[in-house]
Amino acid sequence: MAVPSQLQKLIQEALESVYHHPQHDLYLGYRQAIWAAFGDNGHLKRTVLALSTVRHVLPIWNQKFPHDDRPQQVLTLAEEVISGDVSKAFAEKEAERLWREMQQLGYEGSGMAFTVGCAAVASLYTAIDDEIFDLDEINLSLTDSLDTEGNDAAFFAACAYANGAVWESISGKSDSAKRLEFWSWWLNTAVKSAWEIVDKNENQNIDVSLLEAS
Repeated sequence: MAVPSQLQKLIQEALESVYHHPQHDLYLGYRQAIWAAFGDNGHLKRTVLALSTVRHVLPIWNQKFPHDDRPQQVLTLAEEVISGDVSKAFAEKEAERLWREMQQLGYEGSGMAFTVGCAAVASLYTAIDDEIFDLDEINLSLTDSLDTEGNDAAFFAACAYANGAVWESISGKSDSAKRLEFWSWWLNTAVKSAWEIVDKNENQNIDVSLLEAS
């Protein structure tokens, strides 16, 4: 089924917000509104969206760590959570361990590549517990937390793609043009693909690798 007009309108509004933002950031509030608009099979769509988002930035990790496939292992674990092949309790313990490992990488001079690993762990948490938002209290102006633990996969993926968080743009450490490129892809491609692929598979037996970024 095609993306509904309400979601299309929200995507367009989000794109305009990104274009007009001084550092071309997509507010967390818009992401939460999009998650809320996913409706039926919402958790599954949100998980598929998170996984495809991580796949889009995997080359950044692979260039820095060509012999370390931990992010792909995390994505595989998330897929196994979706399929029911592993328990959520086991996956949560793994997520806690892997989060600590990715944070440690951040202290070891890995540049922003470590945020790809953080994005992968965040996508695993989405598979386990869903995204964090209040359906009844969507605030489009809500921004991402400076205390990044608990932020979503798209936040970390944008950090990796733009070489830094949005609050580092003012100092010139991150690239606002790359951030615009990332969020434009996320809104125009990833969100729509997550909706369409889940909607076409009513039995929910989805091969989420179909969303692997080109």
